[in-house]
Amino acid sequence: MKRSTRKERRTVSLATRAQRPGQIVTVSASPAPVENTAEDDITMGGTGKKQRRKRFSPYNSRERARHVQIKQSNAPVQKIDILVAGFPPGSENNVVPYLQQKSKKEWHPLDVQFDQGQMLLSVDGPVLAHAITRMNGYIFGTQPLQIRLFNESSTPSPFGSKESPATPKNTTTIDTLREFLRSRWNAESRYLNLDDMASDPVLKKAQIRPPGATHASATVGPALMKLAGEMFQGVVSISFARNRFRNVQQISTLTQFIPSVQNLSLEDNVITSFAGLDALCGAGKLKHLRELILRGNPVKDSEIKQRGDERGYIRNAVKQFPSLVLLDGSPITLSDEEKQMIQKTRRILPLATNPSFFDRQETQTAAYEFLTKFLHCFDKDRAALGAIYDGQSTFSVSTVLKLRSAKKARGRQKQKMMDDDEATVAWSDVNRNLAKIKSTKSPAKHLFSGPEMIGSVLQRLPRTIHDLSQPKDFIVDAFQLAMGEQGVLQVAMYGEFKEADNPLPYSFDRTFLLRPAAPASPAAGAGWAFTVLSDMLYVRDYCSMAGRTGSD
Repeated sequence: MKRSTRKERRTVSLATRAQRPGQIVTVSASPAPVENTAEDDITMGGTGKKQRRKRFSPYNSRERARHVQIKQSNAPVQKIDILVAGFPPGSENNVVPYLQQKSKKEWHPLDVQFDQGQMLLSVDGPVLAHAITRMNGYIFGTQPLQIRLFNESSTPSPFGSKESPATPKNTTTIDTLREFLRSRWNAESRYLNLDDMASDPVLKKAQIRPPGATHASATVGPALMKLAGEMFQGVVSISFARNRFRNVQQISTLTQFIPSVQNLSLEDNVITSFAGLDALCGAGKLKHLRELILRGNPVKDSEIKQRGDERGYIRNAVKQFPSLVLLDGSPITLSDEEKQMIQKTRRILPLATNPSFFDRQETQTAAYEFLTKFLHCFDKDRAALGAIYDGQSTFSVSTVLKLRSAKKARGRQKQKMMDDDEATVAWSDVNRNLAKIKSTKSPAKHLFSGPEMIGSVLQRLPRTIHDLSQPKDFIVDAFQLAMGEQGVLQVAMYGEFKEADNPLPYSFDRTFLLRPAAPASPAAGAGWAFTVLSDMLYVRDYCSMAGRTGSD
């Protein structure tokens, strides 16, 4: 009873207590001053909204950009001097533009002075100075640049000496990779030695797992190839010996950033078949390759065991790299019969392939307008694509990804992921490749229909980047078909894309069946000229457009 009485006392209002006999309630003025409310409404009982000052949010891109601009404009100039040497005579005017391009930052020098073949470059702030000095060793023309802080060394300089603020000591992964590449580069012979990278002290100290190492990051290989292409011009020879490569997928961007390499060594790896070299092969790739070293890999023994001699091994090597002259250090000699056999197995088409096909000019215009708008939304705003699918629309994804080491979700884990409307799914998780499906009990599995289901799946697929500024990487075929009263437009696109968080590209085919959008349809209301009847996406391992069309 005592507990309930105390509870009642706490919940009884002031007015009720005043009405009880014998109770006297005194109300006194508060000593705290009251703010002037003559111009503002009084908020009572939650009937109004409190006026609060809007807080700065670092996650708002516009506010953040404005905040950074104000902060930078108010910051005092911190002049730091950098000494640059090693550039050829007569190229002084090109050094600063070269550094601006390679630093990947927007900046302008505070001052530039030249004397006795050296340049004193003054910039604003230690962060920018660090971005420039880490390009020490980059090849400019035919010579490596020597870049350091003006007070960093006691080396004599025509500009004298002075004290300069220290740059940040924290090094990034890119800085470490640059240091590693500089230690492996032989400028005299233009040879890049990337043998046994897992044992390199620079990478081990930074705990960076290179390509071929267990649990290696998929981004390190492409980053190494890109940096090597930027730092060293005219690489003639490159060696990847003793890296435990099973395939060359992690270094496939070698063909993009160092395409003119002439000598390539993959000695003492664990490549078991020529299929493991597919990422480096194809028309238009490594056209200048003269020598290939594969000894120490199981592929040679496998070919000899299968065919009885090494002639098949030699033929397959030439089939993959037609420009080869030396294989495992020995000259390649082929009989006329072997040359004809190689030509047949390369499947050279009897007619030249055309880049694109359209049955008429109106078809081409409509197809390009649709694809440009669709791919922009697919990369930036997939929620806006729900309007172009109706109740009869279907969408599916098929994959052939043999060179990717993605971990597949299975069993209950996969079911839980598919039931979660916000979980990101991998391409292989929604694979509807009928050639790979073993069970026929659910033929409609992973065939999505209707705007809600399709819109949900589209938003859960990995974020993508389609670089439409490179038209050479895409082929489009489009033509009109008689179907129904208005007919349909079939559009097929072939090309490549990248995931937002993965630099390794994919190849893809995508086929649409489009019909004109009805005037009152959601597609027309959203500004689309077509409604999608069918959308089939086919994702596969990367193959350059030159390799797919058979052109150089």
